[in-house]
Amino acid sequence: MKAERIAEISTIVFAIAILVFLGALSFQYLGAITHGSYIPSNETPIPIKVIAKQYVWEFIYPNGTVSYDKVVIQAGKPYVFELTSADVIHAFYIVQLGMKMQAIPGYTYDLYIMVNQPGVYNIWCAEFCGPGHYTMKGIMVVTNSTG
Repeated sequence: MKAERIAEISTIVFAIAILVFLGALSFQYLGAITHGSYIPSNETPIPIKVIAKQYVWEFIYPNGTVSYDKVVIQAGKPYVFELTSADVIHAFYIVQLGMKMQAIPGYTYDLYIMVNQPGVYNIWCAEFCGPGHYTMKGIMVVTNSTG
């Protein structure tokens, strides 16, 4: 009976240790993407406004150019996506990078990003935002930094 009690307590302590470790890693990762701590301090991120609307992603570049459902960035350069919503709660989710940030009306959240691998990355809304939610898809095209 005493051995069973020791095994039970050991299992609980081990589970708590694993959860604390995973929580600390998650907290560190969240801090990195929301504060851009992984971006070199000598580089200033390029701001791109992202406005979520039922059922489209609107991207506004620093020069005023607007695009819908497609954002183009260069590999190896830091960016900050300034996320907000024009109507309901959305979630900006870059599938292949595993990066997700809420877009809430009246609030702006910064998502720091630097992608080193050129390619096409899917953007989905990961928050049910209405009957057309399934159509709210976009792409992020990452081009070579040399042109």
